[in-house]
Amino acid sequence: MKIKTRLTKLGRDPIKQKGFINPGIYKGSTMVFKNFKDYINDQNLKDHNKAFYGIHSNPSHQELEKSISYLYGSADTVIAPSGLAAIVIPFLTFLKKDDEVLINDSIYNPTRTLCSEILRSYGIRVKYFHPTKNINNFEKKISNKTKLIFLESPGTSTFDIIDIPFITKIAKKKNIVTVLDNTWASPFFCDPIKLGINVIVDAGTKYINGHADVLIGFVSSDKKTAKQIRTTKNTLGMCPGSEEVYLTLRGLPTLNLRMKEVEHNALMLAKCLLQHSLVKDVFHPALPHTKNHNIWKRDFTGSSGLFGFTLKKEYSKKMIEKFYNKLKIFRIGYSWGGFESLITFPQLIKRSIENESKGILIRIYCGLEDGNDQIKDIINALKILK
Repeated sequence: MKIKTRLTKLGRDPIKQKGFINPGIYKGSTMVFKNFKDYINDQNLKDHNKAFYGIHSNPSHQELEKSISYLYGSADTVIAPSGLAAIVIPFLTFLKKDDEVLINDSIYNPTRTLCSEILRSYGIRVKYFHPTKNINNFEKKISNKTKLIFLESPGTSTFDIIDIPFITKIAKKKNIVTVLDNTWASPFFCDPIKLGINVIVDAGTKYINGHADVLIGFVSSDKKTAKQIRTTKNTLGMCPGSEEVYLTLRGLPTLNLRMKEVEHNALMLAKCLLQHSLVKDVFHPALPHTKNHNIWKRDFTGSSGLFGFTLKKEYSKKMIEKFYNKLKIFRIGYSWGGFESLITFPQLIKRSIENESKGILIRIYCGLEDGNDQIKDIINALKILK
């Protein structure tokens, strides 16, 4: 069965659902036992992850977890109440005082804040490395205290592509757990387990849900790490609302269509911007001129709707505001992955390694509007900067 077809079946069983195509919504904490014997058996469970309680046994949660595990080919998936909450889980699972974590410098800013504000206060050392430079020397960055390697590829805002298999091969040799934030690609365009990754983080808020009306996150893990991940998630009491789970299951059947459409729209706009007289560079991994394009082609099956570009000249905030005010389709706002196109103007001042991208950086998310309308909107707004 092709993935396009499979997506319409995941998390759904009309026979169990009394004939309804979509699953029901289960709310609540308390679940009553069938009998006293089942209660005693539950009390004697050595694996508390299987306890008969709302956090562990909500039927719709379990269907969504199984669906994401299927898409990622993982041993297990746990759901968190947001993408950032999902990011927290691997850090708290595999790190303790005096341990060290290696992270690529083009990481999601809230992940960086988590590391600087919380992990370091717990006595955990955080080391950043350039995602593409001197990668052949990566093994030298590892010490006997390195217990986790956290990656994001493409990187935030600058969309750097990391040689994931190169790093995971080293990590496996040294028995270090690897984590990948795979939100940009989703399970549709990247298979991190095949690239050697142990744990996958995905902000389902973005593409999995796809309608900008949910906060949810996933942590999908291999056999080596699955039990530890689920124990941490349950111990922390992380549990998304049932409405959010239902809406995310609703998003799955259209994932294929949405990913293909935003890929098409973003590529058209990226190619157009690359030829524009005011544009210095375009950061889109699918464009042949980008660094590590060949690695992207090897490890990914497609590209999503998010990319960035820089302008040749520096402009005042007032001029950038005028540029934004000319836009009719692209709205300024955080997040992405929904049906509506978005634009932001990222600042890279928090990065540990000096960024090579000079000039005004603009991040674009192409939604589901007509691609030609998106192009006209950006090109028309750029005229005010001439």
